[in-house]
Amino acid sequence: MRAAAPARGAGGGRDLRLDALRGFFLAMMAGVHVPTPLSHWLHEPFGYLSAAEGFVFLGACLAGVVFGKIRRRDGASAMRARVYARVRRIYQTHLALVFGAVLVAWWLARWLRPLAYHFHPFLMHPVTSLALIPLLLHQPPLFDILPLYVLFLGLTPWWLEIAARRGWAPVLAASAGVWLIAQFHPFGAPLRALADRVPLELGSFNVLAWQWLWILGLAFGETIARDPAALARHRRRVLVPAAVLVVAGIYCRHRLGLQPAALPDLPFWTSKWRLGPLRLLNSLAWAGLLWSWNPQPSPRWIAPLAMLGRRSLAIFAAHIPLAIAATTVLRLYPCGDVASTAIGVAVIAALFAVAGWLERRDRRRVS
Repeated sequence: MRAAAPARGAGGGRDLRLDALRGFFLAMMAGVHVPTPLSHWLHEPFGYLSAAEGFVFLGACLAGVVFGKIRRRDGASAMRARVYARVRRIYQTHLALVFGAVLVAWWLARWLRPLAYHFHPFLMHPVTSLALIPLLLHQPPLFDILPLYVLFLGLTPWWLEIAARRGWAPVLAASAGVWLIAQFHPFGAPLRALADRVPLELGSFNVLAWQWLWILGLAFGETIARDPAALARHRRRVLVPAAVLVVAGIYCRHRLGLQPAALPDLPFWTSKWRLGPLRLLNSLAWAGLLWSWNPQPSPRWIAPLAMLGRRSLAIFAAHIPLAIAATTVLRLYPCGDVASTAIGVAVIAALFAVAGWLERRDRRRVS
């Protein structure tokens, strides 16, 4: 039986479902980053899976589709040029975001204690931190996903070239080995020793672990765009096992929580920052379920989220200062659950307002 055609945008070239998924992850991320009752409900409601895993995996899939196609059509040089143009844009966005935030914090921290707390390592060593920021070696809290993207996207041409010559098997095997090493050897001691001398802030994500999620997404996206039949024949086989794993992950997450006293080793298996084995399995189960199920929601219902997803870089950049500002207000002026939840909802609503403004601006430029 032939699958229904995916929901497309007005131009017919984009799958609105993928944009909507990215938009959903962005809205979820923004809600989690503001400490309200809403953030409690949005904190991994679908099992041991956060918005970060979905955002990174989907970004890698799209990179595999887009840049793999450019390589096949226009050659490796054109592919590298397009990738590095995107890397420069993300890197420049990150620098503008971080420099703007830390300079505002440097100015206002004496009056706003929550802001001083958030940027404490920078404020203790401001000059050295300013020198480390362009090297991506000083990443304040919430500012660590874009450096992850810069690194992984910058290495993507190399991974795609190796896969084109030797296939994905050796790339995936080497990547899995690095992920496995990261589970048992976090390499934290040398960094802690160096951090005593310089204000290193490398973010919460273990790069050696998270690279496997990126490469898995990259391989999936490139393969499904180059040879859809290679994966399509496995679609029905994946559906039931993936659904079982998804349901099991949701049940365990809400039944056991993240750090149950009865299972002291569970945090090792579900660690977000090291991308623990059960978390990785849960993430891949969701990816397999959505791919094999192939849902077809109405474009009208997913259009608002798709609008966020189309503007993912701008919306991600906008959510960070909004979340920090909202958190600062909530800590300076504690309020009840209803009022704090309203602030969290307002942050998410502001993202839709920003995306709508960007859409209208671009339409005016075209006309």
